[in-house]
This record gives sequence, C-alpha cells and structure tokens, in this order.
Amino acid sequence: MSLYEERLEADLLEVRARLRAIAEQVEDNLRHSVRAVLDSNPRLANETLIKDRAINQDIRDLDHLCHLFVARHLPSGSHLRFISAVLRLAVALERVGDYSVAICRVARHIESPLPDTLVHNIEMMSEHAGKALGTALKGFVEGDPDSARVSRGIASQTAAIYPYAFEVLIAAAESERCPARDLFGALLVFRLLQRTAEQADNACEMTLFAVKGKRKAEKRYRILFVDAHHSLASKLAEIALAESYPYAGRFGSAGMEPAGDFDGRLVDFCRRRGVMLPEDDVPRSFNEALDVGPHYHVVVGIGVDPSRHFDVPYRTAVLQWDLEEDGVTNDSRVEDLYRSLMVRVRGLMTTLGVRDDE
Repeated sequence: MSLYEERLEADLLEVRARLRAIAEQVEDNLRHSVRAVLDSNPRLANETLIKDRAINQDIRDLDHLCHLFVARHLPSGSHLRFISAVLRLAVALERVGDYSVAICRVARHIESPLPDTLVHNIEMMSEHAGKALGTALKGFVEGDPDSARVSRGIASQTAAIYPYAFEVLIAAAESERCPARDLFGALLVFRLLQRTAEQADNACEMTLFAVKGKRKAEKRYRILFVDAHHSLASKLAEIALAESYPYAGRFGSAGMEPAGDFDGRLVDFCRRRGVMLPEDDVPRSFNEALDVGPHYHVVVGIGVDPSRHFDVPYRTAVLQWDLEEDGVTNDSRVEDLYRSLMVRVRGLMTTLGVRDDE
C-alpha cells in the first residue's frame, strides 16, 4: 500500500471513529430522555439536555473533518459516496439529538405518573425506534447493507405501533385520568419516537447509497377513486391515472352503492381507446376496496365525501372532486368527463411530486 493510500485509509478510519462515537452518544441520549419521561425524572432530563450541546459540537467537528477529507484527497467513486453520506447522516443525527432534547423538556413538566397503558406503549415505541436507529447506524459505520435491511423492518414495526398508541392517548383523555399537559407531552413523545424510526430508515438509505451507490427508490402511491355507483366516473379516473402514470403505484376504484355492471358509455369508450377491461372486473363496494391490506395514501371522492363512510387512517388523505366545477354533468359526453378527470389526475400527481416519466 502506498503512502497516499495509507493516509487515505487513516483519514477514513478517523471519520468512521468520530461517527461511531457520535452515534453512540445520540443513542444514549435518546434512551435517557425516554427514561426521564417514564420515571418522571427531571434530574436525568436536565443532565441529558446538557449532553446534547457536546453532541452538536462533535457533529460540527465531523462536518469539518469531512470537508478536509474532500479538500485533501479529492475523492471519487465509493469514497466520495461515503463522505457525502456521512454529511447527510450527521444532519439526521443532529435531528435525533433534537428529538431527545424535546422529550427531556416533556419529562421536566410531567405532573403525575402516566397511565400504565401509555407507559407500555412508550416503552414499546422506544425499544423499536432505538433498536432501528442503533442497527442502522452500526450498519452504516461497518458498511453492512444487510443491517440496513434489518433496521428497515424494525422501523416499520414502530410505525405500526403509532396509530394504536394514538388511540390509547384518546382513551386516556376521555377517562380524565391524566392532566392535559401530560397527555400532550406523551403525544409529542410518541411522534418524536416515530420520527426517530424514520431517521433510522434514512440512515439505511444512506448505507445502501454509500456501499452500493443505490439511490432511494421513488415513492409509490396507493390511490383509490370513489363515486356513488362505480359505474363510470371513478373507474374512468382509475383508467386515466393508470394510462398516464403506469409505474407510480397501485390504483383502484369503487362505489358507495355499486351498480350491477359498468355504464355502457364506459365500455364503449374503453373499446374505442383499446383499453381492455378484465372479464371479471365488475363494480365493487367501497368497503370491499378498503379490505385489501395496506392503507391508501389518497382516497378521492368524485361527487361524494368518503370521509363520512369510514374511519380515515392516520396516514391517509381524503380529497373531494366536484366535476361540475369543470362544467361536467351527468349529461356530458364521456370524452369530456375523461378530459376533466385527466386534468385533475395530473394535478394530483404533480402535487405528490410524481414526474411524467414515472
């Protein structure tokens, strides 16, 4: 190994060592901040708050070290990807440190012991979020993409707990067993632990980028269109979206009170455009469409308000489209209806950040 290569490897080892030390401190602070909430321990909260200042300084030092590495070695390939990923990861670590600070501030103002149900859910979320973060950071430092995949699975478990924890909070509020300040504080803790898991997922993305040069996959969306009978408008919206953005996700349609068959105008329109409707494709109910597994990212009501007919999941957005605003009525030609829906579909996908080539 040449002298230059030895120097480069030594500098890389120093970056990894600094990063590992910061990661360990961030994990400790997160764990201590949650413990301060669970034990109503303001002393531990204040000690953890103070430690965050040292972490911020260490992150600034790491940032400076990375820029020195670039100036000294003018890296390319895997070395450049690694340093770029370290700089991005440092931002994520600083944010997790800020989450710990916010949790500590909650701990200092808790007035009474939290209900057992809240404590149990905070402990579960903390365990999963902390494990996801620790596994992700270890995988990054060691350049292990397998650890990144494991961390993603753990992070998804944290996301699964959050909606249930939210319901537990509502139940505690309705029973008036806990002061409002404490309940709002617990809500913030839940949210920050969820954000920690999301930062762990970001760390996984950085590991895959640094090791394999793999960029984060584009977001894929699950979208459902709903109208009164699923005989024309909602199915036409599904077709318009599938034609314009075939790789942007999974799309469906349904009706509040489904008709026995699709409108003849829809069938004729599809035949003229060469769109094949599967032989077993018939109008389906809204409840049937919802019973398909993962939640929809967006549910669009065409002439109806879907939110009045189901409990909207935490991560689902509900929209309403009034096509009469576009001059489209029941007597309009199906081509005019399709054109109006296409404009709205393109507007929706632009809002979601989906490009035309996806």
